Amino acid sequence: MAKYNKWKVQGPKSCFVVLGDDRVGAVADVLGRLVDARINVTAADAVSAGMGRFAVLIFVKPGAVKKAAAALGAS
Repeated sequence: MAKYNKWKVQGPKSCFVVLGDDRVGAVADVLGRLVDARINVTAADAVSAGMGRFAVLIFVKPGAVKKAAAALGAS
C-alpha cells in the first residue's frame, strides 16, 4: 500500500504496549513514569479495552528504548 501510494516509510519502529485496569488517570500514571525519567514520548495512543481494562501504545525515540523499558518496568 505504501509503495503503491508512494508514501515515504521509515522503520522499523519500537513501541511499548501497556495494559492495565481502566480508571481515571491510568494512562497519566504510566506516562508520568516516563516524565519522571525525563524521557520524551514521540507518540501515544490509548483505548479503553472493555471489561474495566485499558491499553496504551507508547513510542519513544530509538535511543531512549532501554531507559523507557526500565522506567516502565518492562522485562
